[in-house]
Amino acid sequence: MITASRNSTAYRQYEERFLVQQPSQLHVASTPHRRKRVRVRPSLLACIAILAVTAAYILFCQMQLTELTTQVSMQNDTLNELAAENVSLTTKKMNSMNMNEVEEYATSALGMVKIDHSQVEYIFLTNPDTVTVADSGVSLDALFSGLARSFSAIVEYIN
Repeated sequence: MITASRNSTAYRQYEERFLVQQPSQLHVASTPHRRKRVRVRPSLLACIAILAVTAAYILFCQMQLTELTTQVSMQNDTLNELAAENVSLTTKKMNSMNMNEVEEYATSALGMVKIDHSQVEYIFLTNPDTVTVADSGVSLDALFSGLARSFSAIVEYIN
């Protein structure tokens, strides 16, 4: 009679086929490591501060722009109203006065007469009016020559 032992072929094939697992040994877990506190670089803080200040400044400028745009639109509305009122008053004035009536009133009531060509006197000035334009020192030629010099200096530096 054949007896089965732990070293027999049947046991080995069983262990290979089903992979008998050995009981694992218990390990003591190490204490978790505390994360080191990450230090923020001063340059990063400075960049964030600059960005925040820039964003606040842009918002402030946009707020002022909005206020000024509102004021401009209100003044344009006022201007349009006054222009319409001017047109209406001008037409009312033109319709209320007839030049023939004004001329008749001036000749009959005030005793005025129309001017003759013999009453016209011309005045001749000995020194006619002159206009002198001061040279501001800034001209397009000076601007272009300055730009050309700057460009040539940059090209020379690169070479």
